[in-house]
Amino acid sequence: MEDDQKLRRAPLGQPWSGMATFNPFNMFGRPAQADGDWAGWVYAVDADTGVWKWRLKSNYPILSGMTPTAGGVVFFGDAGGNFYTLDVANGQKLWGQKIGGAIGGGVITYTANAAQKVAVATGFTSIPWPTEVVTGKVVILGLDSASAKQ
Repeated sequence: MEDDQKLRRAPLGQPWSGMATFNPFNMFGRPAQADGDWAGWVYAVDADTGVWKWRLKSNYPILSGMTPTAGGVVFFGDAGGNFYTLDVANGQKLWGQKIGGAIGGGVITYTANAAQKVAVATGFTSIPWPTEVVTGKVVILGLDSASAKQ
């Protein structure tokens, strides 16, 4: 931790984390490692009572947006590049797969040609997050219209 004098001398508009470092790749502190602290949680809470309905732990931090649907599922991704579909009622994993690099943004769902689609951006990278460096892309997931009708 830095003292008050160093805090007052910090240049305005520059990154500052409250610690001294000589390594430009660790300007925000020591990156998290996959040593037990590198994980994420999803919690579902009853909006009326504030009581937890369920929770789920993933092996990687969850930086993406959470997209709940009227169909009773929620979509999200993690910093390991895994994308998940959960049942909103009980948190049960309905589907999950590594689809690319770290997922750190929003998730959208839409209908195209009478089929439900989900779009998610992969490839999030940032110095403080030790994620796999890959080319960013938008992944489109969904069932074709014939499968969706069965």
